[in-house]
Amino acid sequence: MYFKQITTGFGDITPLTLPETLWCLLTMCFGVIITTCSVANLQLLFTNADAAFSEYQQKMETIAKYMKHRMLPDDLQDRIMVFYRYKWGLLRGADEVKILEELPSSIQQQVSNYLCRDLIASLPLLRKANISLLNALAECVEINIYSPKDEILRKGDLIQGALLGKYEI
Repeated sequence: MYFKQITTGFGDITPLTLPETLWCLLTMCFGVIITTCSVANLQLLFTNADAAFSEYQQKMETIAKYMKHRMLPDDLQDRIMVFYRYKWGLLRGADEVKILEELPSSIQQQVSNYLCRDLIASLPLLRKANISLLNALAECVEINIYSPKDEILRKGDLIQGALLGKYEI
């Protein structure tokens, strides 16, 4: 009766001999092992796929604890949290500086050129500049991320260099 319910669920096939019974036990155990391995692999897949987000959440908790410990004003805490959320939205946890530092200098230059050349070439003064000048300028560019509505400059601040990018005044 027990095997009748387990083997197919309908009771229409039952083991009659000892070898059949052993075969049923073996296949059931094998099925349990396969199912367990499949569930474990799916859990590992989802855990690893979400590792960057988990790291981001842990970082946000650490920052929140730090701000609370230092008793920062609420508006400043909000601005800090907005910055990190904005940065996460742009990069999804990738450390752009670290990634670029690991690359050989020739590839770093190509990435820098790709990211900055169009922006530099859009300046009226440099529209007709040759590529080697644009490449040299692209190497000198420092990329910074600011959250929306962040105050980058104040009236009367001295600027060394130029500010290029997508920003609102």
